[in-house]
Amino acid sequence: MEALGLRCSVGRPSRPLPARQESFRRARYEFLQATAEAEAADRIVTAHHADDQAETVLFRILRGTGIRGLGGIPERRGIIVRPLLPFWREELRAYLVERNIPYLTDPSNEDPRWSRVRIRTLALPALERSWDGPVRERLVSLAYAAREADRALVAQAREALERCCVAGLAGGFRFVRSCLAEYHRTVQARAVALLAERLDVRLSRGGTRVAVEFIRGGQSGASVDVGGGLSLRREFEHLWLGLPAPDAGEIPLRIPSAGSGRGVLRLGERRFRVAWTGPPPPRYVTGVPADDVFDLRLGGGASFPLEIRSWRAGDRIRLAAGSRKVKRLFADHRVPLSERGRIPILVDAEGRVLWVWRLAKAGPPLAHAPPPKAGQPPAHAPPAHEEPCGVSDVLSIEVEEL
Repeated sequence: MEALGLRCSVGRPSRPLPARQESFRRARYEFLQATAEAEAADRIVTAHHADDQAETVLFRILRGTGIRGLGGIPERRGIIVRPLLPFWREELRAYLVERNIPYLTDPSNEDPRWSRVRIRTLALPALERSWDGPVRERLVSLAYAAREADRALVAQAREALERCCVAGLAGGFRFVRSCLAEYHRTVQARAVALLAERLDVRLSRGGTRVAVEFIRGGQSGASVDVGGGLSLRREFEHLWLGLPAPDAGEIPLRIPSAGSGRGVLRLGERRFRVAWTGPPPPRYVTGVPADDVFDLRLGGGASFPLEIRSWRAGDRIRLAAGSRKVKRLFADHRVPLSERGRIPILVDAEGRVLWVWRLAKAGPPLAHAPPPKAGQPPAHAPPAHEEPCGVSDVLSIEVEEL
């Protein structure tokens, strides 16, 4: 290599490898990737040729594969490029001999223990002897046709994702089930595979098959494992594909009294700015949407300290029509299961729910006076010489997502 003006790096596996060609292949690429990073190289060039392509396609046919596998060895993947794929082994050997360039032969390429070697030395020669026409050339042509078909399939899958994918979230993606269900199941499979690749996971054919069946028939609230640590979950009309959400923790926020203050609430990966004050500033001044504001009437039965936290099993809120489970409220508003733990809930010191952020505010007063006697005003009505409660008797709480 030095005679050609090239620097040579040699490496050995840091641990014993299983006696499988796939293990050897993975170790070689790990070494090449590490060397490329060390040398600040932007390309890794391998010497795969047309014979390698024919052997790969036949190997995958015998093992079982789909259209993507029939495409064989790609000319480019990331920084790896294979410029010799159009040339046959004998063409390359003749080129080297003609120019008196020495070369090495890997002895493992002749070891019949390996399935690829048996394909090279036994299966392909037998096919060429018993079959009319150039077998290797036809296998290479099949790979080209499969790659072209796969490109068309990928284009359809990307179009489907552009139409159907609602949002890319931390660790996953949400998309509309009915939209994706309009496409052929092959397009659905590739769309799921493309999303998985964005999460650095390559799904098996079995994983994409499970995903397609779930897209077509999964029930809301159910989920399936599609492999690679990914799960596919249905949440009403949406599907969510992703990794299990990391436990980012919860930091609830406490409002100790009816004074003024501000703080930050964290529910998982979501963060909220919370400010409370009385009297409440005019909405047109703050610019805060009405759904992000809760006005608590002081003296209405709520007890301090207040707390803003996530939903808890058993939480109920008293609405104008009566008491209702927060869990049922989420279902009525079609809030996905994955989102329910990240919606702020305002409770008082007794654990009574006063406000479910952007969904519902408690209705009648929490504490009710006994019924008034005949001829007497209600206990909560102000005396005739006093004015009704003013804005100073209201604590305004604003919650905005950061």
